[in-house]
Amino acid sequence: MATLSSYLTEVERLLHDANNNFYSQTQLTDYINSARERLVRDTGCLRTIQIAQVPYKVPSSSVINGATPANPTQWVANTAVTINTFVFSNIYIYQYATGGTSGSSAPAYPNATTSNYNNYPPSTPFADGTATLQYVGNCENIYYSTLPQGSNTLDIININLYWGNTRVPMDYLSWSDFNARLRFWQNYIGRPLAFTIYGQGQIYFGPVPDQIYQLEIDTVVLPTALNLNTASTTDVINDPYTVCVKFYAAYLAKFYEQSFGEAEIFKQQYDKQIASVLNTVYTRRIPSVYSSPY
Repeated sequence: MATLSSYLTEVERLLHDANNNFYSQTQLTDYINSARERLVRDTGCLRTIQIAQVPYKVPSSSVINGATPANPTQWVANTAVTINTFVFSNIYIYQYATGGTSGSSAPAYPNATTSNYNNYPPSTPFADGTATLQYVGNCENIYYSTLPQGSNTLDIININLYWGNTRVPMDYLSWSDFNARLRFWQNYIGRPLAFTIYGQGQIYFGPVPDQIYQLEIDTVVLPTALNLNTASTTDVINDPYTVCVKFYAAYLAKFYEQSFGEAEIFKQQYDKQIASVLNTVYTRRIPSVYSSPY
């Protein structure tokens, strides 16, 4: 099993710098961590299932009063509520700016039939019975930063939605297709059928969920950086993927010293090792030992 100590030894040998005359261990550690991240991006080898729900909590930048983001619950009429709790109604998530008792009818957003409301999220607090609600987010999307792995979440591979006793694999659509098919009507709510990825850090669901659904999100995550204080800690990346790290770290080191010819050799070796590893793990899988599926 690889550790930072073993990575350092391997890279120092490739660079012929066992005594750290040209590269400090701190510098090589940075290169090794960059190589580990590049390895995960190239192979998707570090995967984990993250548990969430939809609607999900909003980022801390969206809340008011310095509250801690939390999973919203469904809005309920004529109920005692406390400040800084989160609820969802229709397609929006709200935070109670003041406590009290919720109103007898659900928040009227979106609604274009009266002069008091419009189709867009409200920008200021509004009354809900004796309490006050503030819009803080949408029910249709989840931010990577709010998932259990947070900003280490790199990519979303699959999503399973729990519905009663079933685990339903969701369809994936490109953003343009998703936007045209599932976001045309603002009040199109129901059990989500598909998801899409928007930008660098958001998952959108359609239709907008009509209740709380639990999710299994199959993700690729970036590795936590290794450091010299815990150099003997075992890396979360396992063999055979670890054999590639030293070559990319050596490439970065040689590129830094502007030895571009040697750098290119290490980069080519990294690419060859990646291809070899992917072929190794792929060829040992047998899709089914029977002639027909289950």
